[in-house]
Amino acid sequence: MKIAVFIDADGRAASLYQPGTVRVYETAADGWRQVMDIPFALHQQMGLSEIRTRTLAMLTSLDGCRHFVATAIHGALLSYFDGMGINMWRLTGEPAGFLSRIRQFVEENAQREQAQAPQDFIRPGRGAGEYCLNLVDALKSDGALTSKQVLLPFLRAGTFKKIDITCDHVPKWFKRELPALKLALTVAQQPDGLCRALVLNIAGNA
Repeated sequence: MKIAVFIDADGRAASLYQPGTVRVYETAADGWRQVMDIPFALHQQMGLSEIRTRTLAMLTSLDGCRHFVATAIHGALLSYFDGMGINMWRLTGEPAGFLSRIRQFVEENAQREQAQAPQDFIRPGRGAGEYCLNLVDALKSDGALTSKQVLLPFLRAGTFKKIDITCDHVPKWFKRELPALKLALTVAQQPDGLCRALVLNIAGNA
């Protein structure tokens, strides 16, 4: 697991609107090790275009890191981070004080999502490796469920050829998650106003 922390000169988490360094940490056998430093600085006088260019360049260089810590992340930066699939954490202090807590929370939350996913709604289709899901009905069954909880564990397992999903809209997270999982997507609008999203496993793991 990798976690990026925006730190100041004293090595403590800092606000993104001050000069500092993005330091990327990775889990190791003896705890955490530093794997990358990226200088980064924004200021309030910058135009939105320059802020966007600098921020996206920094996020692109994180190399698979999906967690980012700073004391303040706000404004347009929020949409840039979200668009890149980065989970944002607003924390203070030195990284040693919170890296393991983040990891524990992420792992426990993933276990809860797996346990809560209503697999009964994902049903076999007509052929081998084919499945179907009425996502509208699945979400109505429990108001606390999200489309990620219902679908992501199944998609990550990759043991299917295709899944035909009925939904009222295509989940936004499809755009960043499906390419990473080597899954293709086609979408068709149905006469009743619902969408038919067909997810194909182009990696061929089924």
